Amino acid sequence: MTDAQKQNRAKLIEYFQAGCKKRQTLGFELEHILLHRGSDAPVSYSEPGGIHDVLERLSPHYRKVIYEGDNIVGLVRCYETITIEPAGQLEISAGPYESVAEVEEAYDDFRQLLDPILDDFDLYAPLVGYNPSARASDLELVPKDRYKYMSEFLGNQAYRSICMMRGTASLQISVDYESEEDALLKLRVAEKLTPILALISDNVAVFECAPTQGHLARTGVWSGMWQDRVGIIPGSVDPAFSFSDYADYIMTREAILVPDSAAEGGWRFVANQTFDEIYAERVMTDEELEHALSMVWPDARIKQFVEIRPADAMPPTYSYAYTALVRSLFYNTEALMQLDTEMAQVDFDAMHAAKNALMKDGYDAKVYGKPASYWADLILEKAYACATEEDRTYLEPLAQLIRERKTLAES
Repeated sequence: MTDAQKQNRAKLIEYFQAGCKKRQTLGFELEHILLHRGSDAPVSYSEPGGIHDVLERLSPHYRKVIYEGDNIVGLVRCYETITIEPAGQLEISAGPYESVAEVEEAYDDFRQLLDPILDDFDLYAPLVGYNPSARASDLELVPKDRYKYMSEFLGNQAYRSICMMRGTASLQISVDYESEEDALLKLRVAEKLTPILALISDNVAVFECAPTQGHLARTGVWSGMWQDRVGIIPGSVDPAFSFSDYADYIMTREAILVPDSAAEGGWRFVANQTFDEIYAERVMTDEELEHALSMVWPDARIKQFVEIRPADAMPPTYSYAYTALVRSLFYNTEALMQLDTEMAQVDFDAMHAAKNALMKDGYDAKVYGKPASYWADLILEKAYACATEEDRTYLEPLAQLIRERKTLAES
């Protein structure tokens, strides 16, 4: 290993350590698929009244407008960023917030701006986990060089990568960590709970223009990709896994592309070179480091928070319920440790088998040797036990689905 490679690992570890904080805030990211009202046809970026025009109409309400060339690709204001995913999924990233009530207030404010614009263009945003009206390969990529390179590289690995980039829409919740031990406990428990969290948030009734066969279509998309940067982080369910191990994981991933101000569009396509190989002779800048962290999409990941990623996009009341569930579980160390102990023998093979069983049988599946319903009931019980009175109220819509052994995809 070169001196620069050692320094890059050390810089990543310092970055993770700088995330240690004694607070309990929430980050909230929700992706929206836009459709034409009446026809349900997908909305492209460049069409008249399309996503570019939606962003342009939103832009006066934001402090900063982000361009790539002449194209608007993002909007920023206090505690909130609006971005577009590869096929124009509109994402709000908001936080950090102290409570689910603050998340609700921020999201409601965003929708008060967005909804009249959608009405004017005769569009709507069904909060679902997959585009219900088009095959992923037929959806137009937005004009971002980053997505062009990613689509080319990942699409050559597996068609499911095209489905992931262009068809899916998710809900992701981020939580703080106090220490390296706390971060890795949260990561480990989030990964082991991923199959159950995916089940209770399952919201894909239509996949690739046909009724979904089985369950957890988004989990199927991720499972059908080349697994080097998605799914389960190698070694991460071992209690000995460390920030140093996670830094190794990041630096040994194929980079696909890297920021480069000298390249056209600001990105340089590097294909299957790893970050280690690209930066073997120099220390990475902060921008390059944060880009490297953004180019892996496992079930849960570490930045300066732990990001929990398996949930489908869901309507607001269910999104708030899921946020309350995550907040209640992941900010109670005793509950986390109990779950960690109960799932102590769960390994990579068991987690992979759990996803396959749930995709096939849903609530009728066996997960880690017990009925799926056992785990859903357990995390709901622990969430209620740990929740504030306010959060218990938020939990109820999702709790009702769990009690009925139903998902939004089946409703």
